[in-house]
Amino acid sequence: MRKRWMRLVAVADRWRGAAADSALWGGCVALVAWEVGGVRAAPTIEVAAVAAVLAAAFALRRRRPFAALGLALAALVAQVVAIALTLTSTLALSYAVACAVLAFSAGRRSDRTAPVAAMFATAALATLMAYAVNWIRVGDARETLTGVTDWAGGLAALAAIMLAPWLLGRYRRRHAELRTAGWEIAERMERARDLDAERARLRERARIATQMHDSLGHDLALIAVRAAAVEMAPEDGGTREAAAGLRSAAHDANLRLRKIIGVLHEDADAGTRNGAEGEGDLAALVDRAVRAGLDVRLLREGADPDPASPAGRAAHRVVEEALTNAARYAPGAAVTVRLVRAKGATRVRVSDTGSAGAAAPRGPAVRDGSGLAGLRELVEGRGGGFSAGPGTATDGGVRGFAVAADIPDSAEPPPGTGPEGTETARRLSGARRSARRRLAAALTVPPALAATAVAAGFAVLAYVGTHTVLPADDYARLRVGQDRAAVERELPRFDYPARDLVDPPPAPPGSTCRFYLVEWENGLPPVYRLCFAEGRLAAKDRIARG
Repeated sequence: MRKRWMRLVAVADRWRGAAADSALWGGCVALVAWEVGGVRAAPTIEVAAVAAVLAAAFALRRRRPFAALGLALAALVAQVVAIALTLTSTLALSYAVACAVLAFSAGRRSDRTAPVAAMFATAALATLMAYAVNWIRVGDARETLTGVTDWAGGLAALAAIMLAPWLLGRYRRRHAELRTAGWEIAERMERARDLDAERARLRERARIATQMHDSLGHDLALIAVRAAAVEMAPEDGGTREAAAGLRSAAHDANLRLRKIIGVLHEDADAGTRNGAEGEGDLAALVDRAVRAGLDVRLLREGADPDPASPAGRAAHRVVEEALTNAARYAPGAAVTVRLVRAKGATRVRVSDTGSAGAAAPRGPAVRDGSGLAGLRELVEGRGGGFSAGPGTATDGGVRGFAVAADIPDSAEPPPGTGPEGTETARRLSGARRSARRRLAAALTVPPALAATAVAAGFAVLAYVGTHTVLPADDYARLRVGQDRAAVERELPRFDYPARDLVDPPPAPPGSTCRFYLVEWENGLPPVYRLCFAEGRLAAKDRIARG
């Protein structure tokens, strides 16, 4: 039943799409027929040809959007080429409507830019070649430069007709993708909500168990130190007290082990509270190690960090793990704990002198196991720095081991761990940036191209106009009867077209005349007329207009 329903929906979508294409085709053809019927003497053949081309274009616009755009653009370019070759003189603007519609459709359906760039360049070259053929046929430099201006204006119009709708279609496509991506992300987050919560609880339990494991390891290391002291002590009354202390320490370690087992069966919140228990200040931690028999010295600069703060707990774990390593791997060594508070950070350094009578091993530190790896992850996860390695260089070689950590008071997660570093956030941010770029391109690229073309056209017109002016002094030096070659050496590069003059005075019989501007200004400035006959200047006069 579900498959049948999906087939029905697909058929309905196809029919709806076909109806929309037919309506667009009918509207564009009707507009062309209405406009061409008013400007062409025999519009039937042209309208029929355009209707056939647009029928193929709208049939292809969903599967082959760039082919559809190419057909509509070809019809528009063919009309411009006909005008450039003076086969017709009227441009039907309705051709541009279908081109704009199909350009928008192409932008909606594809991200490719190469086909559009190729079509724009082909259209520009085709019209330029048509204008070039006409310029060569006319052979007039002024007409050539005026045609360049017309061609540049045509490029600006083409940018508005094709590029602007295409860029708006691309923006619309990216905006739709952004909206769809948002719903997909919301659905995925809703499905994964319970799983994420369970993972968070598991991570919290693992973190608490790691903390308690480190604390238990510290207690066991102190028990080992006390046991060694009892083993080496003489048999007197002090031995009984040492054994009692050893029993008490073992009992505390057993209780801590029960907490570790219990926290793995509790909720994350309860585990957090249990994990925080037993974390006192650093002075108490060092004092407990001294009572166990370690030779520890505590050096402090500034106030101790708050034991309940994340930075204080991290510093406590660094010192605890370093003392545990010293008790395990360097029995009898002197240990120095240096704690410095400055500039919103806590700097911790724990160093020992190594085992009595033995140099510390060279190369990678043998103590860099899971405990130190966990410390590195903890400190660097808060945006701090961590190092562990051989200690102080002496005459007998490098001795001892040192652990150093720089812990900021405010946590700064490493890149990629915060919400802004997730794949979802990166995808959403990238889609938004792309949509903004495409909207900016749609709003700026066509106007920029049009402004460039208009500026180039005005520059060409200004160049032609200023080189059509015959200075008054040069005109005064010309004499009727003067040799034509000598006169032409004084003339400007371009002459003024005679067709722009309305009812000029009659020219002398058998002569040909040229016209030049008296001055370059807007409106209808006066012109000079120079008429030549039989290779000489036959007449010159000044014609006022206005």
